[in-house]
Amino acid sequence: MTFSKIQDLNFDIDDYINPWLPPSQIHRLPPALSRFLGYRETKPKEVGNVFVWWWSFFGAFCGIAAVAAIFKYSGIFTYSQPPPIIIASFGASAILEYGVISSPLGQPRNCVFGHLVAAVCGICVTKLFKYSSNFEELKWLSGALSVGLASSVMAFTNTSHPPGGATALLASIDPNVEALGWILLPYVLVGTTTMLFIALIVNNIQRTFPTYWWTPREMGSKLFGPKRPPSIVLHVRPDRPLEDDLCEAGEMKTGLG
Repeated sequence: MTFSKIQDLNFDIDDYINPWLPPSQIHRLPPALSRFLGYRETKPKEVGNVFVWWWSFFGAFCGIAAVAAIFKYSGIFTYSQPPPIIIASFGASAILEYGVISSPLGQPRNCVFGHLVAAVCGICVTKLFKYSSNFEELKWLSGALSVGLASSVMAFTNTSHPPGGATALLASIDPNVEALGWILLPYVLVGTTTMLFIALIVNNIQRTFPTYWWTPREMGSKLFGPKRPPSIVLHVRPDRPLEDDLCEAGEMKTGLG
């Protein structure tokens, strides 16, 4: 295989998993519930940027405060040392989830799985480096490799979320986060889902969030078959030849193309 052909290689994991995933059924839920899950029957009017500033502030404040309060006071995490009050990378996620809410990088799939994927990458790389007796001297290399690996895996899984790079880095070089090891994963899961829950409430008061839950592309083609154009019902009139009706139907079908 020549280098020019290698440059043209493309792989999209969604081409293989989306056909087997059921499409969203949020539109079937009661309106009061589906609204706060991002569904709208008609495209809503966009609010002015002054309101965007306000909701960005309010949402980020509520989201970070909720996560920090859970980590500090809930007692759901028991560990030999005090847990971190917050994972610093959540601050960057707050900007995407409450400020730039239409960005593909800030949709639920990216926000939750991006952090999880990055955390796994950071933990795995760090544990490998800890086999070395000079781990403290190699932390800089461990951190760089963690971020590089997380970036690649997030791109592979279509879960790219820039704050996830910080999660991978913290898992490698921050002593408090690195000491958590695999316990970092439930921290990340609780934190990201809490911030998402707050985003669904705050962002759907005057705006619309999320733009999509998994992907904007078609889903479920292997489960339900591809979408088909609407069928044509042929009404035969007794006062005209059948051939005229068939010709008219053919013209209608051609126009649907």
